[in-house]
Amino acid sequence: MDYISKNRRFNPQSPSRKKLLICFSIGISSLIIGIVLMTIDPVLIIAQYISRVAKDTVVHKALSNEMSGVFVDTYLFNVTNPEEFLSGEHDKLKVEEVGPFTYQEIRSQEDLELVPEAGLMRYSPRTKTVFVPEKSIAHPKDVMVTMPNIAYLSMTSMVSTMPFFTKMGFNLLAMRLNSQSIKTMTVFDYLWGYKEDLITLGNNFLPGWIGFGKMGILDRMYDNTVDYRIDLGATNDDKFEIKKMNGRDRLTVWDDKDPDKRSKCNEFHNAYEGIAYPANMNPEKEIRIYRNVLCRFLELDFVETRPMERGVDGLVYRISNRTFTLNPDTECLCRRGMCIEGISDLSPCFYGLPLSLSAAHFTGANPKLYDRIEGMKPDPKRFSSEFIIEPKIGMVLDTFFSVQVNIVMRDVRFNDLAKKFADIVIPVAFFTIYQPPLTKENHQTLQLMYISGPYITLGVAITLLLLSAVTLSYWIRMMYWNWLCRQDRGIAFQTPSTSKLKGGFLTSALPLLR
Repeated sequence: MDYISKNRRFNPQSPSRKKLLICFSIGISSLIIGIVLMTIDPVLIIAQYISRVAKDTVVHKALSNEMSGVFVDTYLFNVTNPEEFLSGEHDKLKVEEVGPFTYQEIRSQEDLELVPEAGLMRYSPRTKTVFVPEKSIAHPKDVMVTMPNIAYLSMTSMVSTMPFFTKMGFNLLAMRLNSQSIKTMTVFDYLWGYKEDLITLGNNFLPGWIGFGKMGILDRMYDNTVDYRIDLGATNDDKFEIKKMNGRDRLTVWDDKDPDKRSKCNEFHNAYEGIAYPANMNPEKEIRIYRNVLCRFLELDFVETRPMERGVDGLVYRISNRTFTLNPDTECLCRRGMCIEGISDLSPCFYGLPLSLSAAHFTGANPKLYDRIEGMKPDPKRFSSEFIIEPKIGMVLDTFFSVQVNIVMRDVRFNDLAKKFADIVIPVAFFTIYQPPLTKENHQTLQLMYISGPYITLGVAITLLLLSAVTLSYWIRMMYWNWLCRQDRGIAFQTPSTSKLKGGFLTSALPLLR
């Protein structure tokens, strides 16, 4: 008995085991891969792998070259009543901000070293600046300002705590050198260095104390002669977290006299430079910003999760309101004797000169701090801060904050040229630091991570699941056909070899219909 198919006969053949196995394997594999793609985030895995810190990776190549850094808008507090204030006619020092004079940081990481077995990288940050005329009101060489003589006034304030004869000697020296407490000069000179004979003498005769021959705010801030080598985390969990600086796990300038006393205030714990952060960030993650020029950590508070372009939910942090207050988190900053609510001591990082850091225009500080300064305009909105972080790979989406440099004048009534400044915190300049727009490569990465990648992954997953459904259905059909063949089931007809033709028709072994 054979099976009939149109005008020919054939012997039934069951599907081969090889064909069944291939079909089943394709179906199951497609099903498993499709389910895996639906339950995990392969785009995130790939992105974190690409953004890891390892030799010849994207991050390593970026760190090996110069990087365009933040913009720094610089504003000076020009004195508008110098003669009236020094003569005693005016009790308040009147100032007005002049600026911005904008510079962009160009940063490099010298002697970059990867230590994969320890999960670390090491480098010495070096920063230079480039003037950005299109963001500035004028070239700093073309603008004249009348400013507090930061070199003379800070040295006078420092000497005020010394013995009587030291003070008298300083007065005689200042008179001999014809020093002035307020000077008129170009903005460029004030920022990048002007000649002050007291500084020159200090550099020549006290090289261990003063290692520079001229005084300029930005010149001191971007002093690349200072030894500065840092160890940072290099794993996804602690990427770019500062572990040590110059081999120390803390800021030694704020060490307690008791060597066994440790404090979070000066330890490298959850501290970052702000150029990148670890992967898998979350709102519970503590962040502190450290830059060598700040001479301290800036505590950040998580504020919100903000929808950004390309579907990114950015983590928004701001500088804590506790930053310039006296509290347990800042208690180590009082160890040098300068403890004033609203400002932070910079003297250990500036050769002992009594300079301080504060919010721009003393925003958030007690008005008594600047009651003898006219022209301060505290503005929480203008001088707010934001640090926005992409949480999956730790990319910096935006950075914006302001800080101010001041001279802390102690009781300087021993000096006739400076006595009108006694017990005043003199604002000198403030800086607004902000990040340039994201690069084309950054936008492409975000596009792939949040838009293209997920859609491609979803499309591939759905395709694999459909392929699995079709393939497994075909496999089930073949298995059923194989079962039928093995049971000898089907519609069978007698062929001419076993029956006789009647009227040109085949007679069936069984009736076709019942």
